[in-house]
This record gives sequence, structure tokens and C-alpha cells, in this order.
Amino acid sequence: CGSRIETKSANHRRALGCGPRPAAMTMVVAQITSFLVWTGGVAACTWLIVAKGSMARSKSAADEYFAGGHALSWYVVAGSLMLTNLSTEQLVGLNGAIFKDGCLAGTAWETFAALAMCVTAGVFLPVFMRLGLATTTGFLGKRFDLTTRTMVSSVFLVFYAVGLCPSVLYTGALGIKDIFDLDMPLWMVSTGIGIVGACYAIFGGLKAVAVSDCLNGIGLVVVGLWVPVAALNAVGGLSGLFSEPAFLRPLVSESEVFDDETLTRRAGKPSVPWHVTITGLMLQNLYYWSTNQLIVQRALAARSLADGQKGVLFAAFMKVVGFVMLCVPGILGAIIVKKGIPVHGKMLDITKSDTIYPLLVRAVMPDWCLGFFAAVLLGSILSTFNSALNSASTLFGLEIYKIYIQPDASDDKVVKVASIFGVALSLLSFVIAPQLESVESIFDWLQRAKTIASLPIITCFLVGIATVKPDAFSAKVGFAVGTSAYIAGQFVDEPHFLHVFFGCFLLALAAMLLAGYWQPLRQCFRQPPPVAFKVSVSSVVDTVSWPMLWPMAGVIVFLVALLTVSLQIGSQALFIVFGVTWCMAFTGLILLPTGRPSAQEVAAAAAATKTAEKEAALEGDMGGAGDAQEQSKVANRSAAASPVAPAAAPEAAAAEETVEYAV
Repeated sequence: CGSRIETKSANHRRALGCGPRPAAMTMVVAQITSFLVWTGGVAACTWLIVAKGSMARSKSAADEYFAGGHALSWYVVAGSLMLTNLSTEQLVGLNGAIFKDGCLAGTAWETFAALAMCVTAGVFLPVFMRLGLATTTGFLGKRFDLTTRTMVSSVFLVFYAVGLCPSVLYTGALGIKDIFDLDMPLWMVSTGIGIVGACYAIFGGLKAVAVSDCLNGIGLVVVGLWVPVAALNAVGGLSGLFSEPAFLRPLVSESEVFDDETLTRRAGKPSVPWHVTITGLMLQNLYYWSTNQLIVQRALAARSLADGQKGVLFAAFMKVVGFVMLCVPGILGAIIVKKGIPVHGKMLDITKSDTIYPLLVRAVMPDWCLGFFAAVLLGSILSTFNSALNSASTLFGLEIYKIYIQPDASDDKVVKVASIFGVALSLLSFVIAPQLESVESIFDWLQRAKTIASLPIITCFLVGIATVKPDAFSAKVGFAVGTSAYIAGQFVDEPHFLHVFFGCFLLALAAMLLAGYWQPLRQCFRQPPPVAFKVSVSSVVDTVSWPMLWPMAGVIVFLVALLTVSLQIGSQALFIVFGVTWCMAFTGLILLPTGRPSAQEVAAAAAATKTAEKEAALEGDMGGAGDAQEQSKVANRSAAASPVAPAAAPEAAAAEETVEYAV
């Protein structure tokens, strides 16, 4: 009788909707706990490392806030680069684009980016670090003039405010909302995410951003691999993946494209046809990884050039296999939908291409770990958002406020104003983010927005580094011609927007070279003949290149070629060979030393410098004094790079030298 009464009472409570559900409540508690433990743990560890740890601190508040005190080791640079680039506009957006294309054409944004990163490490980064720059646009100020520098900084600021920050908030909110099936407006989720990210960037500075990136990167790698592995198991492993070779081809001009309206596939053009990989796509990757303040700022904060180069190449190695997290889930989703494979007894209900990743996550991951996944996903969102805010604040504080508004402002004042600007930019992003819900493909929209911003920038940087004669007048001509041409190209439906981008780049390049070398054109605008560019540069860290830079870059090129061929021909065996080769090369990269000087070498160099200076003073030999000064330069650089010397800060004695850039 008692048993019947208990059963009846429990059924009555459930009928009223107020009965306890122990299993469900336990699951919710587990999800919330795992979310709070990871998120709180990252915040606490970041505070301990930055505020209480052994990382070198700069006496300059501006240098500490904007450049991390030039104290980032190679692994911190690598982790920050990976997390800054890897966010929900890729996890959600790129996987959605891959699913829509029905092929791996979009992997070019990942694998080919590794090639651009090799150029960054070997060509751009040495120039930037030898100039002692905190911003990439600072190079344009030295190479051309202040106006060119400000024009490019303004383009970066507009892109961060209108394009990047809102898109990151939108895709992050979309992912979290769909994974947890939240019944609340999208703007509330995106605003909440933005507030947390703004706190890191505005109150912590670059060092806090970089450290939190590395910590979140550990969790993101775990979760990022968990999703494709679990989905791969659902389709029958690698053999199931390679059973659809048409889905795996990265170099195609036509594929079975998914229609969001009819929810069916039909023949069409992918978002990245093969022919754009040799024109606009490579140029766009070069812009993003070599000139974009958001990305390069991490490498500029390295404690030495060798650390920066190794960190960039580490991130390039990860970029080669990044398609496993950012592209393979989209293809696995396409295979699951095509074959009607149930996942845990449920079918994927696709209503829009951009929802494939969150739906796949919900289908393949156990409920108990969704809280941990949400925390890691939030970390990836915050990484890109707070990095963009910090970069925008850096540009505004150093490139606009310090130059045009209050040139005599103290470092503390510049940091304060930059923080206020970051708050204003955050508020603008909160307003724009929900409006992106009407965009058909958020990843494609972001790439188009990026090309508009990047065209005049990449042209000025490439000409500035590769030539001597083109001056500020040439830069302004190229800037105006490139921007005007690309705006006009937006009214043309064909060819592909990346072909239009490349054509406009060639036009802007020709305009800059003509304005620099053709005297009749310069005379029309009353411009004197250009003078060969020379600049006195000051490096604040050791600027000796990493000895293994180019050999490891060659390995990366080989790996990209091997991966592309294995996917194009659908060879599972060759794909396994690629995986084994990558693991071996990646292990070798980690084990290789950066070649930074030891404390004993620093002490020996300092002693040699003192001896040489004494001899020069006694003999009065100008040549000897010159040698001593040269040895002093070496000693200063070595001391700046030494892990035991506090001279890694910008206040250390800087090495002065004059460099003439030539073709």
C-alpha cells in the first residue's frame, strides 16, 4: 500500500511539472560546475602568472599594456597566435561554409595560411622587431610618413569595430545558444560574452590576453579534437570518411552545394574555387598573418626575434592540421546527413549551414561535458574578441591619441584613454552583432569585409619592405587607386571576389611603382625625385634570427603539399603518411632550442666589452673604440634576450643601427 501511495504521489508531482528529476538536476549541476571550474580556473591562473609570476615587467606602463613588456616566450606567442585566430567565426562559420560547399575547398584558408606564416617569420617579423615597433603601422610611419600610418591605422580600426568584433560575438552567441538550446534573445547572449571579453582586454592588457589564450588553448585542442573523433566514429572511422572522396577534394571548381531554402544539394560553385588559391587567397592570407595588428602584435611582444619566429612557425604547424577541427566536422556532418546516419539514435536536423557545428557537438558529445565545452568555446570567443579590442586600443592610443590629440601625454594617460576607447568599441560591437543574424554565410561575409580593408594595406606594406624609392606620395597614390578600384569592383558579380581583389592589388601596385619611379608623373604633382629610404632603427630585444627558421619553413611547405595531394586523390594511405610525418616534424620543432644566449655568454660578452672599452680609452684608438661600441651592441642585445637579465624591457640599452632597405 505504501509503495502504491509513493508511486501515485510521484506521478502526481510529475503531472504538475514540479516533481524532482534527480538525473536531470545532477546533469545540470555537473554542466554548470564544469563550466565555472574551467572559466574560473583560467581567470585565476592568468592573474597568478601575470601579477604574481616570474614574467618580466616593464617600467613603462604603455609598453607593459600594449606590448606585454616584450617578455613573451615562444610557446606563449604560439598559443596566443593560435587562440587569437581560432574562434567561433571559424568553428561555426568555416565548418558551416564547408558543409554548404560539400567539399574541402575552404581548407585553403587553413593549410595555405601556414605558407603565409613562413613569410611572416622570415621576412616581416625581422624588419618589425629590428625597428622596435609595438604596432605594424609604425613601420609605415618610418618608411613613408605619418599620414600613411594614420590612414592604415584608421582602416584597421574600422574593420575591427564593424567587422571582426561583431562577427565573433555573433558566431559565439549562435554556437552557445544552439548547443544548450537557450530560450533567450541572441543579443543577450552576445552582450554577456562581450562584457567578459572586454574585462580581459581593457583591464588586463596584452600580457593577460596572451596568457589566458594559452590556457584556453589547452582545453580547445582537447575539445576541438573530441568533436571530429566522435563524429568520425559515427560514420565508421577513416574508411567511412574516405568513402566519399568527392567531399574531400580541396581543389575544385564545382561541387554539390547545399541550399538553405530547399535543404537539398545541387551542382554549384564552392566558396573557394581552386583558381583563387593562386591569386587573391594567398594575398589575403599574407595580409592577415604578416600585417594585421591583431595577429602580429603577439609576435612583436616576444622576448627575442628567435622566440617570435619559433612561435610563429609552431602556430604554422598547427595551422597545417587545423582543418581537423575547423573543416572535417562540416564534412562529417555532410556525410551523416547524406547517408541518414543516426547519432545516438537521433538524426541531424539542419535548417541552416552555419548551425552544423553546434548541432554536431550536441549530437556527439555526452551531456555531462557540455559545460566544459561551453567554457572552452567561451575561451575561444574571448580570445579573438579581447585580442581585437586590445589591438584596437593599441592603435588608437599610440597611433592617434598620442600623435594627434595629446602628444605630451604620459604613459598612464595613454593607457587610460585607450581603455576608454576599448569600452566604446565594445558597446558598438554589442549593437552590431545581433544584426548579422540575417547574413547567409557569416564566414564568407567576414572574408569579403576583410578584403575591403586589406587591399590598400598589403600594397603599402609589400612595396615598403621590397623597395627603396617609392615614398609617401607613392603610398597615397596606391592607397587611393586600390581602394577606389575595389569599391568599383563590388558592383561586378563576376569574377570571384578574390580575383577582383587580386586585380585591384595589381592596379594599386602599378600605381605605386609609377608614382615612385616615373618622373613625369611626379612632376605633374610637383613632387621632387624620391630619396633612397634610410632609417635609424632601434631594437629592444635580441634580433638574431632562429637558425632553424628556413629548414622548418621548408618542412611546412612539404607538409602542405602532401596533405593537399592526399585529399585531392582521396588516398587514405597517403593521408596516414602525412599524419606520421607531421607528428615527427612537430616533435622536432618543439625540441629544437631557440638559440638564445645563456647567462654565462651574457656575462662573458659584458666582460669583453668592458675590457675593450678600457683599452680603447687608454690607446685613444678610434678604431678600437668603434670595435668596443660594436661589442657593446652585441652585449646589450644578449642581455636583453637573457632570461636572467631584466633588460628585456624597452628601457634596456637599445642597439642602434642604420639600415637601408633595397629591392
